[in-house]
Amino acid sequence: MKTKILSAILLLAVSVGASAQSLKSGYFTEGFTYRHQINPAFQPERRYVSFPVLGNMNIGLNGNVGLSTFLYESKKPGYDLTTFLSNEVSSETFLSKLKGKNRIGADINMQIFSFGMPMLDGFFTFDLGVHADMRMTMPKDLFVFMKKGMSSDVTRYSLSNIGASANSYVQIAPGYSRKINDKLTVGGKLKFLVGLAQVNAQYDNLDITMSQDRWLIQSQGYIQSAIKGYGLTFKENEEGHMAIDGFDETTGGMGPTGFGMAIDLGATYQLLDDLQLSASITDIGFMSWKNVTRADAASEFLFDGFEGIVTDEDDPAYEGNSIDDQMEQLGDDLEDFFRFRENKSKTKSTKALAATLNIGAEYVFPYYDKLTFAFLSSTRINGKYSSSEGRFYANVAPVNWFEASINYACSSYGSSFGWLLNFHPRGFNFFIGSDTQFFKVSPQFIPVGRANANISFGINFPFGELID
Repeated sequence: MKTKILSAILLLAVSVGASAQSLKSGYFTEGFTYRHQINPAFQPERRYVSFPVLGNMNIGLNGNVGLSTFLYESKKPGYDLTTFLSNEVSSETFLSKLKGKNRIGADINMQIFSFGMPMLDGFFTFDLGVHADMRMTMPKDLFVFMKKGMSSDVTRYSLSNIGASANSYVQIAPGYSRKINDKLTVGGKLKFLVGLAQVNAQYDNLDITMSQDRWLIQSQGYIQSAIKGYGLTFKENEEGHMAIDGFDETTGGMGPTGFGMAIDLGATYQLLDDLQLSASITDIGFMSWKNVTRADAASEFLFDGFEGIVTDEDDPAYEGNSIDDQMEQLGDDLEDFFRFRENKSKTKSTKALAATLNIGAEYVFPYYDKLTFAFLSSTRINGKYSSSEGRFYANVAPVNWFEASINYACSSYGSSFGWLLNFHPRGFNFFIGSDTQFFKVSPQFIPVGRANANISFGINFPFGELID
């Protein structure tokens, strides 16, 4: 049972740092209940209470690479597909599809319960949700090395910022928004975070020099996990180092393993009668993890050829010096080089959250005031996993109980098309939308092109009169 629980937590963390947000396609639609999660200055149009668990479900995958980057049609009889490492795929064909930084990310935002109401001359909101995310980044030179290997007399690869990170946590977030005057509205949220699981692995440096005479590899990196009741396990290798042996159950039982806090700040300003400006910064804060197990890699590997190869099986020195034995020893040495060693001093880890800066502008069409055009800039600040996006909108509200938005974005993950349909009569609200689209998928429903896919939907119950 514990294994199943752990698998569920890790699946949540890996299938989706910590800064999950609501649907960006709803940023400029006034009847969208959860746009206060992107900018806390926005106020819902009525009091509301969410449908438990289904109030706001957001699942997203993004990347500037996809299946078609790594899998290709095979010309060999009996095979449908082959990988980028095959001789059937030229280096030019494969490498032309890569970026300098190749990214894959995913998020889950599941609202367990939420409500909002007027209070103290403003509007109060409360959110309880579960969030999880995964980020991975790989430099292009890593794949050049894998595809080409040694391509000249002396070939050097300097690889850095190779990493993967996954987090899952519970968030409790009260928020408040207030109109200062007819033009300015400000808002904020205070977030309390309870960590469920965290895994982080990266190579800060991985330098490879290949020549006719020798191969030299130098590495520096680490891997750490914080999952109460589970952790990295180690065993002693031939050199006497405690190296990673796996991931298994530890003492103490399962439960929360981290705590953090964050704030969101936002404002809107009615610059002109038909032009509103807005800005927000979300997830300014930290997460502190305990029960951390960690291993480090800081070593050097030198291979300067095979020596004393014995080919005669009858020779007493054949065993241990044959080409097969020396190749096997080379593989063992490489495996040991890339193995992380235990770091006993690391029991806690504190890390800043991935903050997001949003800046928006919305213009009302002068000949039909139910139609607006808008632009939103979003920048995610998260070290090597940072990204940016610019999104253009056309929004329409032909009747007071229905809104729609279409939008187009250019981002670090490529371009994407978004949309939203929002039904919000008094007493019932249903929305469904997407920030990124996919038009071709594999039989496993995985995007074939860039790994961009997103869906968001929710059911809520708005009640009372419209709030000015």
